[in-house]
Amino acid sequence: MSSSRVFTNDNCVGCNLCITRCPCEQANVAVIEDGQNKIYIDENACISCGVCLHTCPHGARDYLDDTETFFEALGAGRQISLIVAPAFRANFPQWQKVLGALRAQGARRAFDTSFGADICTWAHLRYTAKTGTSGIVSQPCPAIVNYAERYTPGLLSKMSPVHSPAMCTAIYMRKYKKIEGEYAFISPCIAKKDEFSDPNCGNLVQYNVTFRKLREYIEARGINIQSYEPAGYDNEQHGLGAVYSMPGGLKQNVLKHAPGVWVHQVEGQPHASRFLDEYAHAEGGDNPFLVDILSCQHGCNIGSGACNSEDDSLWADKTMFETARDAEATARRRKPCGPDFRQFDRELTLPDFYRRYAAKGRKTAALGKREMENAFRALKKYEEADRHKDCRSCGYASCEQMARAVGREINHPGNCVEYFKSILREQKEELETVNETRVQRAQTLTQGIHTILNAIEESFDKTVSTQHDVESISGKIQHITDTSARLSDLVERLEGEIAKYAHMSDNIVNISAQTNILALNASVEAARAGQHGKGFAIVAEQIKLLSDKSRQSATDALRNNENIAPILNSVEQVSETVLTESQTVVENLKNILAAVNALRELQNSVAQEATRIIREEEAQKAIRPAG
Repeated sequence: MSSSRVFTNDNCVGCNLCITRCPCEQANVAVIEDGQNKIYIDENACISCGVCLHTCPHGARDYLDDTETFFEALGAGRQISLIVAPAFRANFPQWQKVLGALRAQGARRAFDTSFGADICTWAHLRYTAKTGTSGIVSQPCPAIVNYAERYTPGLLSKMSPVHSPAMCTAIYMRKYKKIEGEYAFISPCIAKKDEFSDPNCGNLVQYNVTFRKLREYIEARGINIQSYEPAGYDNEQHGLGAVYSMPGGLKQNVLKHAPGVWVHQVEGQPHASRFLDEYAHAEGGDNPFLVDILSCQHGCNIGSGACNSEDDSLWADKTMFETARDAEATARRRKPCGPDFRQFDRELTLPDFYRRYAAKGRKTAALGKREMENAFRALKKYEEADRHKDCRSCGYASCEQMARAVGREINHPGNCVEYFKSILREQKEELETVNETRVQRAQTLTQGIHTILNAIEESFDKTVSTQHDVESISGKIQHITDTSARLSDLVERLEGEIAKYAHMSDNIVNISAQTNILALNASVEAARAGQHGKGFAIVAEQIKLLSDKSRQSATDALRNNENIAPILNSVEQVSETVLTESQTVVENLKNILAAVNALRELQNSVAQEATRIIREEEAQKAIRPAG
């Protein structure tokens, strides 16, 4: 057996209307989900009044009842009898055919709750007459009972001990008609499930089948109501109890049997809950005979689980008018109106229709001053004026209520418009500060970039000068290289010439030796010639001297050649070293020149980027608003 409950579906946009209309401050819990405000329901705080179902323009609230489970049980052959609310007539124009369809699905018996409403009226009158009690609060409405038990437990002593018409019908069926099996209430109210599940109600009714879900079930399965035979009820003729579902229905019944008593009438949320809050603390003074109070403004005919909307109020009222007229016609034929209460006195036992109440303890302690102060500060409401904006955008009637919700952690500061305004103001101030800092940094950056540009220009000039110097050095080194090459050629030629000279010196030495021999022979021959050879001897002596000098000169030349040769070798080696080193220097200069060219290109790129940054910053300054 499922439980009826209101829940939030995926359509929620966090508009807070459900909070605005909800009579229970703690029933709605606002959370941030995927960056969006969403409102969920605390089932333990919800009184199932269904106000949010009619309030939400996005269809974000729905509820569960026992319709599916009921039809599954019928299909499984379970013995189930129906208790049908008086509002059934005002929600299904062809209600008799719908009743016929339910019987065809397996429903055993069907009792009109209007008869149970007559019992309820009888029980109220007999209880007040017996006890002399006045000022009691009627409880046909389970949402009112939920509120009293959870939020105004001090009021429970003033709650009427008489069961609701639905429960009076169930008790009558079980105890006096001996109808076995399970009971299903065909209902205009989602809160009826709470009543039926209450241990103080004896678990007599197992299913709460609301009109709306019943109609959705019929439409979803394509059930043709027109194809079923009309069906009626199995209970005795009802009286004016049929108008219980309209506002003031109980009042009208009581006044019919007890003219002149004061019955105070209250309908609709949040008025009903506010009345209960005040009535719970009311002391002394005149009390009404009875308080006829309903959670729904238009009564059960347009209840939380009804098919009708507020636009159907005229049709619902017409139906109730015709029902009351028929009851009056019956009353004129046999009095009193409807069942004879004296017969009830004889056949029914009054305490059988009594119930008890239990405080559920949902009334939480008030937040202390420190907790409220912390909540207001979390909302960024520091000044007294800020704490009384009461714009209601959060859904609550006052900033104080919102602060309580934040303090109880059932709402969050982000759901407050003024909080966001404070955040925006702070962000604006932070942005202004950041903007000022940014401007200062931009100015510093611009100055730095100008310094860099100046340095780049100076470096560029020096780079160009360095390039020229490197090119000049490269040219001179190349000239040295060329000179070294020519010097190497000259040394090589010189070595050739010296070699020739050495060869000539060798020949002179040879000639000198031969001349010396010849002079020696001439001296010998002159000696032999005596006086006649004396002149020839002188000539021979001179030739010998000349030969000796020639040989000495040739020898000295050869010796000089031997000394020059190592020097020429050293010159040649130095020339080769200079040539090799010059070539290395040339290659290094080429690399330096390439690096200088690359540096110049990099300097150009840096200068261009710096110029672009400066232009962009100047453009931003031009479009940045003042202040």
